[in-house]
Amino acid sequence: MAKIQEHPDTVVSSSMRIEGELKSNGNISIDGVVHGKVQTSRDLMIGPNARIEADVNAANATIAGTIQGNVIVKGALMILETGKIIGNISCGTLSVREGAYFSGACKMNEPKLPIMEPQE
Repeated sequence: MAKIQEHPDTVVSSSMRIEGELKSNGNISIDGVVHGKVQTSRDLMIGPNARIEADVNAANATIAGTIQGNVIVKGALMILETGKIIGNISCGTLSVREGAYFSGACKMNEPKLPIMEPQE
């Protein structure tokens, strides 16, 4: 399960609007408006007031707002009750709470199983 970061490195508050690319190597919390692209090698939290019209790429993500765009998450993706994704999803694990909305295709990465050595 993706966890909500208490101390994100980058914050886009509800009064902010970003046009273009938002790229970080740290945790990002967005509660404003972003048009373009969002990318982080760490965790992403999309707050309930956020409106994202962008492709999103993160290690883990928790979605409580609206994303219109494709979402790529290497690890855990959680769509909360107020979350809405209109676009395709690629993720390691997916959690969708009752009340969440998702419209698109979903591809989950197959977990790598340990290689079993033949027993003699």
